[in-house]
Amino acid sequence: MDSLKRDLAYGVFDGDEHESAGRAVTMGLFVGSSWAVVAILAWVVSEAVASGGLDESTRGASSWVLACLAGGVLQQLWFNFRLTSRLGYGGRVAGFGITYFVALAGCAVLGQWLPAGKLLAWAGFAGLYLVILAVLTLAFTMAFRRRRAEYQDVLDRFHRDRG
Repeated sequence: MDSLKRDLAYGVFDGDEHESAGRAVTMGLFVGSSWAVVAILAWVVSEAVASGGLDESTRGASSWVLACLAGGVLQQLWFNFRLTSRLGYGGRVAGFGITYFVALAGCAVLGQWLPAGKLLAWAGFAGLYLVILAVLTLAFTMAFRRRRAEYQDVLDRFHRDRG
């Protein structure tokens, strides 16, 4: 039960002191963002109930919230979940890319982000998504390679100093 509590709290809600202002601000942003999502969803639901359905503003707000939540959940499932970690990085990027595109397309329909029936607008949306996915994948790949080289250097120094 303690591990479940820790997993759900991520050390944010347990009252531990933060060692740096940066960590405190980061956790504050996480907590504040969580409350903002809850508040926006409460507003969307109350507006939808009061007016008998989603209007343009509640449809737009809910589509953006769902898009952001889907991105966070899918990122965790594809990159930090033990079952998918068995896949190579390319497989995880492809899995994330496909599932997040489907989620974003659904959100785009819900929020009416693009004009209905405009194939060129959807093609631009897909193209922009692929460019952003490629740039972010390249940036993360470079950062991971740099980190791996740093770790290897530290390990090599450890073995050299020990032996």
